[in-house]
Amino acid sequence: MKISKQFEFSMGHVLNNYEGKCHRLHGHNYQLEVTVESSQLDSSGFVMDFSDLKAIVTPLINAELDHHFWVYVKDSRARALIELGARSVAFEPTAENIVSYFETVISKELPDGVTLAQIELYETSNSKAVLI
Repeated sequence: MKISKQFEFSMGHVLNNYEGKCHRLHGHNYQLEVTVESSQLDSSGFVMDFSDLKAIVTPLINAELDHHFWVYVKDSRARALIELGARSVAFEPTAENIVSYFETVISKELPDGVTLAQIELYETSNSKAVLI
């Protein structure tokens, strides 16, 4: 059985190793969907309480992503952006890498018997990265 919960956040980023328009400073209104699964329901009949999933994901979004700006630590613009309040990250902040970041952090916080089944991150209304 699976359950999913959706989240929204706004975040800016810049891509270093890229020649297109995303090389410039810009941002997105992201839509995130986190799906977890379990082979057995708990004593309340849940895969996991939706509020418990929210309690894992929302603090991460609020502390690390929402209304933040991410820059790859090896980007030549990183130092100046960090001085202005950007967060340096150890990877290019592409949608694909942000999904992998979510996977790493969320997986560690799930209760026993519950696993991450899928993460979808919409960068725009018609562009997303999916980790299954």
